[in-house]
Amino acid sequence: MSRRIALVEDDSALRANYSDALKRHGYEVSAHAGREEALAAFRARLPDLAIIDIGLGADHDGGFALCRELRALSATVPIIFLP
Repeated sequence: MSRRIALVEDDSALRANYSDALKRHGYEVSAHAGREEALAAFRARLPDLAIIDIGLGADHDGGFALCRELRALSATVPIIFLP
């Protein structure tokens, strides 16, 4: 069973690049462009790891808000922030 990684990055080129690299290493990747989309996915199925961009579009600290929302769903899912 592959590990599921949730990737939240608003820049489409970066999102595709990170997603492709992780998939090449055997991970199942769920890629999201924004906070609301990612949160809906987290509510449906928690990832094994979340990689979250700190700034999401016009929301300069949207990644931190998403982190708080993910923590409310699970205290144990590891989170890595992208600058």
